[in-house]
Amino acid sequence: MTYNQFLNYVKEQSVYELEHPEDYQATINHVIKNNSVELDGICLHKHGESLSPTVYLNNFYEQYQDGRPLKSILNEIISILSQDIPKLEISDTLLDDYDAIHPSIILRIVNYEKNSHLLENCPYLPFCDLAITFRWLVHQDASGIASALITNRELERWNVSIDELYQAAIKNTMRMFPSSIRLMQDVLSEYLSNNVAYPSITSLPEPDFQVYVLTNTSHINGSTCVVYEHLLHDFSKQIGSDLYILPSSIHEVLLVPTKYDLQENDLLALVQHANQTVVEITDYLSDSIYRYDSKQNRILMIS
Repeated sequence: MTYNQFLNYVKEQSVYELEHPEDYQATINHVIKNNSVELDGICLHKHGESLSPTVYLNNFYEQYQDGRPLKSILNEIISILSQDIPKLEISDTLLDDYDAIHPSIILRIVNYEKNSHLLENCPYLPFCDLAITFRWLVHQDASGIASALITNRELERWNVSIDELYQAAIKNTMRMFPSSIRLMQDVLSEYLSNNVAYPSITSLPEPDFQVYVLTNTSHINGSTCVVYEHLLHDFSKQIGSDLYILPSSIHEVLLVPTKYDLQENDLLALVQHANQTVVEITDYLSDSIYRYDSKQNRILMIS
């Protein structure tokens, strides 16, 4: 079965597996994700509702090529869609009401160059070699979040400025996704102690300098915390040093006090090597590093 045949098979069969198939319409959508990654997903749209859950099918086709039975794949897809449908049953008219939407508008930082085509159609604020985008948080639970990118069409419909959007979004993001700063040593020790592959490791050697992990409490898109009001200022004051900011991924950044005798070229090489060998393309943030200058209360890019 070719890839297109696989997509059509999933589309045709998925609706009939639901309890009330007459209430839904299945479509295959080609979606551009973060960093211009292109995926194909099946959407089940319930009549009269504005949003629909999506399951991306690229990895499932790879599983099919590796020998996984089609029926098993279809059952998993239907299971995921069936769980998500109740969460996304939202009226078509809700998107017209800015007063109803604005408590759920949040920020997300992305790489500017790799998302330049997407940014042509949505409001954003430039930030070094990055862009601050705006999303509507549709649903959040223990398994993750569902959000939708706010486009220029919504901005025109609501008749609000980007500044108004930002003021709402920064407050909402800080409230819904509180920041977390922990020593890298503590993060690694916790990971190793909870991982069955390393049951005997209880401590790690002390590093030559302190590295801190900045993310949010959900560990999803935690790099956005770098723009939280007063966060870097207060932390740099607490440790008595300006900070290097190393983008680990869209989910977290590393903070390294500048008071240590470190070479910026070495830090750049470290970030770039990690991006080439470890970081998934959809999680990539930047090959640059940044310096937080506490006197100017500014983040400066080093590339």
